[in-house]
Amino acid sequence: MKKSAFISAISMGVMSISMAFADPAAVSQVRENATQILKILNKANGSNDAQIRREAENYITPYFDFDRMTALAVGQPWRQASPAQKKELVEGFKVLIRSSYTGSMAKFRNANVKVDDKTIDKANGDVLVKASVGTADGKPVNVDFTTRKDGNKYRVYNVAVEGASLVTVYRQQFNETVKTKGIDGLITELKSKNGGKK
Repeated sequence: MKKSAFISAISMGVMSISMAFADPAAVSQVRENATQILKILNKANGSNDAQIRREAENYITPYFDFDRMTALAVGQPWRQASPAQKKELVEGFKVLIRSSYTGSMAKFRNANVKVDDKTIDKANGDVLVKASVGTADGKPVNVDFTTRKDGNKYRVYNVAVEGASLVTVYRQQFNETVKTKGIDGLITELKSKNGGKK
């Protein structure tokens, strides 16, 4: 599977980083989420694939901060967007990420996911959780989850695969669209990519 496809499927190291330490809650949640999503996807048998994908998408929703992800992915134009436009952007990006993520993870159903017990504490209080996903050719893919504590859970707002940031990849794409078509053009493009899916 190409790295770019994996990046677009799953989930900003621009803040200064302090020291590595163990954050059991963040590590435990990322590990549990990865285990559960693969367990759900393993129930697919060819005839119930759409239903299983939907179940997987619903499962991950509470653990991703789609508002923050969208704002970071859209970048500077986010500030000029109206409340109504922001709502549509978040909804469109959420559908895109959920669908891409579960579709990609389905190809790694039998993969071995390892989550590092040590985390990296960012200066703004966010926590970076490092993991690796085993592949068929035996070469692990390194995946970093940037999380922010929200109540009693940590919510993912960025994912980097082999150092390539999901948010950055989409920001580059979105900026090109906004330059030529504006915010409404980006909203239309997201709806088109999602094929009317909600």
